[in-house]
Parts: sequence; structure tokens; C-alpha cells
Amino acid sequence: MRLSRWGRSPYETNDDMALEAETLGALVEIAPEGSDAEIVVVHSKIPMGPEEHSRAPSLRLLLTTTSGVDHIDRAHFAARGVQVARLPEARRDAVVDATIGMLIWGLRRMGEHQAAAQRGEWVRSQLPALAPVGLRGAKIGVVGCGVIGGGVINVLEALGSEVWGVDPRGLPASVTEASVDEMLGHCDAVSLHCDLNPSSRMLIDQARLAAAHPGLVVVNTARGPLLDAQAAADAVAGGRLGALCLDVFPIEPWPNMAFHHPRVMLTPHAAGFHAGLAESIREGLKGAVSAFVSGRTVPHGC
Repeated sequence: MRLSRWGRSPYETNDDMALEAETLGALVEIAPEGSDAEIVVVHSKIPMGPEEHSRAPSLRLLLTTTSGVDHIDRAHFAARGVQVARLPEARRDAVVDATIGMLIWGLRRMGEHQAAAQRGEWVRSQLPALAPVGLRGAKIGVVGCGVIGGGVINVLEALGSEVWGVDPRGLPASVTEASVDEMLGHCDAVSLHCDLNPSSRMLIDQARLAAAHPGLVVVNTARGPLLDAQAAADAVAGGRLGALCLDVFPIEPWPNMAFHHPRVMLTPHAAGFHAGLAESIREGLKGAVSAFVSGRTVPHGC
């Protein structure tokens, strides 16, 4: 059985690729990059659909090194009996860390504190007006409660938050089920962790943002097109939203990355990166390939 890597992420080095080939080479034959194989490994910048499938007619398992799978035409591959799987655990803890940091930054109004300090102002007397909120006792809405969303929920509950959630695949027993509109109207913050599909594209649009309560903090570390980023940034600037923290954008790089406001945090799709990411991806691929060649269920199948 053969495995071919189709492309690499910018942060994956030659040494990373050599170690990956050595690890997987103990399980399967490593085919040249971009060639036909029973197992093909891609990342988020490699679209996979009918045209790409025609270049790999032997394909039986398509693995993406990412959490998201919106670059893959899942219906096409499912109809042709090709398994699709992903590696959400490789980035899970890093995204959870980033999400919790963004929630704290937004709820505690830390951007405004920093902006005042940079102006040389001591704004301690203004704290009641800023109305910072702590995670303990806060109502936090989580949209998408899978591997990463579930990790965020675990941390929030450990820190004393009241978690509301929505996920068609089900919720942990401890989470209060709520609609997106209920979250926007009643939660202190809403964090997006669902996948991108036709039903979730622009899930939080201009109309929903207009109906949200003014102190709401919105965090998106999942997929950019889940949220109308410009409408959300404008809502913060207009005082109609409490804070906005974005790591992903409808277009990347986002043309308006220079947007500046003390309640807006923008990061360049960096939440999932950590120093051990290449090793985590390597171990995730090893687990998936090992399961496939031995006839076991491949983890995180789509």
C-alpha cells in the first residue's frame, strides 16, 4: 500500500518531512509527492475534488492534516467509497489556549486598559464603567462542541463558567442547549468551533449581529466564513458589540488587518500553531495510517 503527501504547510521543514516519511514508511510504501496512491495526505491549501481524484484513481483514504475539511468535496469521495479523515487533536490544545485567552481579553476589556496605558492614562477610576467580566459565573456560548469545542468547554467549566452550547451531533450533559440567537441575546460571550458547510456559512451575519446585546464578546478561531468579520468589526466600533477576537477570516490574508480598535483583537490564523505541531501531525498520521492498514476504524473520520 502506498502513501503520497500532496504539498506541505509553510512551517513544515525538510527535517519534518523526512521524519514523517521515516515514521510512515514503517507502515506503508512512501510514493513521490503528488503521485497516485491508496493513501493521500493533504493540508488546507490543497483542494480535493473530482479533478484531483482523477490524478489518484487508487485512492482509498484521504487524510487532511487540519481540523477543518472545507477544502475537501466530501460528497464526491463518499459516493466513491473513499474514506476522509482529519487530525483535530494535533491543534486542539493550542486552539483551546488561544480561545480562552481571547475570551479573557475580551471579557476583561484588557484592550482598553492597554490602549489607555499607551496614552499614558491611569484609568483605574473608570473600571466600573468598563464593567470587566470574569469567567467564573459568566455565560459562554459554544457553537460546535466536537474535539476542539469540547476542549474549550472542559476548561470553561473548570473555571466556573456556565456553558451554553449548540451542536447537531449532541452536547455534553453539563451544557445548556441553546440556539445561536439565544446565545447572542443572553451570553456574555460566544465562541465559534463548528465546521464550515452550507448551513454554517455566515452563521453570524449582519442581521444577527444587530440583534446581539451590546456587551457581547465574539470569538472565532474556527473558520472565517462562519462570521461576517467586517460587520462584526463595525459593530464594535459603533458600540453595538462588546469585543471581537478573530484568528480566521472570510478572505486570508484579510484585506482589513490594519483595522484598529481597543476592543478588537486580530491574529493571522495562528491559534492552532505550537512548537510541537509537526510532531503532533506525524503522530496523528501514524495513528490513522496504522488503523487503516490493519482494518480498524480510522480516528476522526468525516
